[in-house]
Amino acid sequence: MSKSKMPGVYFWCVRLIKADQFIGFVSLDRYHDVKNIELSYEFLPQHWGNGYATEVVRKMIDYSFTEINLPKIVSETQIANTSSCKLLERVGMKLENRLMRFGAEQAVYRIERT
Repeated sequence: MSKSKMPGVYFWCVRLIKADQFIGFVSLDRYHDVKNIELSYEFLPQHWGNGYATEVVRKMIDYSFTEINLPKIVSETQIANTSSCKLLERVGMKLENRLMRFGAEQAVYRIERT
């Protein structure tokens, strides 16, 4: 297995090309357990439900495995955020763990490079 190229933290702004409008961000950073890399995303509410997050998360998973050569990535979201849970499942992530953090039950999803 090749060594990961992950030297630090990656943050990207997500913009609509035609309107050159900021709609959210996506990041790859060390997870709370310090041994995994977490894929995080946040979009402005007016852009929810348009498929942008799904498109960006799929691209970031591909980037993580092909460009950075990560073996696995995780994402954490609140169980109550059913839209985010469904998005992570839609892109092929599997529920790995449930835990309490930040005063709410969290779902930790994972996906591994094949």
